[in-house]
Amino acid sequence: MTDWLASLLLIGGALVCLLASTGVLRLPDFFMRMHAATKAGVVGSGLVLLGVAVVDGTLSTWVKVVLAILFLLLTTPVAGHLLGRAAYVGGAPLWRGNAQDSLHRVLPRGQFGAAPFAVRRVVLALTEGPCLSRAIEQAVALARQHGAELCGVAIIDAPRLANVGPVPVGGLTYAQRMRDRRLAQARQTAADVIQRFEQAAAGSGLTWSVRLEEGRPQRLLQALAGADTLVAVAPRAWFDQGVLDLKVDVVRRLRWRGAAPLRVLGD
Repeated sequence: MTDWLASLLLIGGALVCLLASTGVLRLPDFFMRMHAATKAGVVGSGLVLLGVAVVDGTLSTWVKVVLAILFLLLTTPVAGHLLGRAAYVGGAPLWRGNAQDSLHRVLPRGQFGAAPFAVRRVVLALTEGPCLSRAIEQAVALARQHGAELCGVAIIDAPRLANVGPVPVGGLTYAQRMRDRRLAQARQTAADVIQRFEQAAAGSGLTWSVRLEEGRPQRLLQALAGADTLVAVAPRAWFDQGVLDLKVDVVRRLRWRGAAPLRVLGD
C-alpha cells in the first residue's frame, strides 16, 4: 500500500511539473507563464517531496520534506508577486486576449524594451472623443519638450463606416444612403476636430501641420511611423469619429508594430 501511495504521489507530481513546464513554454505572456511556474511548480514539487517521504518513511525525512514544502508555500507566492509587479511596472506586454487591465491607473507602467530615440515629429491621431482636448494639450507639450514638429492626422475609418451589415433584397439603395450619411457625418466631425487642433497648434509657436485621411487606420498610422516619429492616440475613441459611438481599446485594436512605441495621451 505504501509503495502504491508513493508511486501515485511521484507520478502525480511529475505530471504537474510537466504541466507547469508546458505552460512556461506555451502560454502567451509573461504573467500567465509565471502563474504556471509558481502555482503548478509548487504543487508538483510538493507532491514529489511527499512521495519521497512516503518511500523513505523515516522521521528525519518527513521533517525535511515538511520544512521544504512550507518554505515553498511561504516564498514562492511572494517571489511571484514581486516578479509580476516588476514586470508590469516595466511594461511587459499583456496578452491581447485580456478583457481588461485591472491595474490601469493603479501602478505606473513603462514601455518594455523601449530605447531612447530622438523625436523629430509628434503625430497625433485626431479622433472625436472625451479625451481629445487633453490629448491635444499633451501632444503640444511633447512636441515642445523635444523641439519636434507637431502633426495632426484626422483619420476616417471608411471601411468600417461603409459596413452596414447584411442588406435585404431591395435594400441596396437604403444601404448606400446609410453609408453616404455615415461618411458625411464623419467628415463633418473630422473637420470640427481639425479646427480644434489648429486652434491649439496655432498658438503653440511650433512648426505644425494637419491632414485628413480616409482608409484603414492601422495602415495609415503605420505609414506615418518612423524611427524619429512619436505616434500618439487618444483613449476610448475610434476612427469612426463618433458616428458609431465605439468605445474600444485603441492600442489593442491597432495591433501596433511601429518602430517606436505608440503613446496614449489624454488619460
